[in-house]
Amino acid sequence: MKRVCELFGRTCNRDSISYISSLINELLDEPVAVIDKELNHRYIEWKTYDFFTLVQPVEMGGDFIILRINPEYLTITQTFVVNPYLEF
Repeated sequence: MKRVCELFGRTCNRDSISYISSLINELLDEPVAVIDKELNHRYIEWKTYDFFTLVQPVEMGGDFIILRINPEYLTITQTFVVNPYLEF
């Protein structure tokens, strides 16, 4: 966590951990919705997909932030978004 705090230009304390956690939670709260589309030969009437999932809570003494990236989100972005921010 010390290194993560340094990346944000902050000292590693509870306020910094709270700030970083809020940034991660903001990303988690922005799923993409797929409505009336076919993906991988499967019809999707309506479903949301998250970019990643936080595997364990962000902690002060933790050494890592463990995230699980959702490959379906990447496929959806590549397939349906005209100009995705991410290059694949």
